[in-house]
Amino acid sequence: MNLNGKVTNPGELRTKVTLQTPTITKATGGAQVVTWTTLAIVWAKWSNVHGSEVWQSQAVQAVSPATVLIRYRTDVNAACSILKGTERYEIVSMDNIQERNEYLELKVKSATGSV
Repeated sequence: MNLNGKVTNPGELRTKVTLQTPTITKATGGAQVVTWTTLAIVWAKWSNVHGSEVWQSQAVQAVSPATVLIRYRTDVNAACSILKGTERYEIVSMDNIQERNEYLELKVKSATGSV
């Protein structure tokens, strides 16, 4: 696949990540509690943000920003989170590259706490 003029090698998908979806339940006393359910474990191309992208990400107060490329999935949305090891990342934006349903490019930032 050609991404922005550069050929993508599927062999670059070598970082194992866990996609999770939130489930909201009510605890005793009526408080809402968010629990995370594993959606899938997938291989990704993980690129930490560097250079001018760091300055742009700091403008939106992103901590440990990264770009994650995964194969296209219909069940991933902006409410999902990504676990890389024990670190949880929020999805800031999603791009179905060239609307071809082959790859998703996810811009992520570290969530406030790890697992």
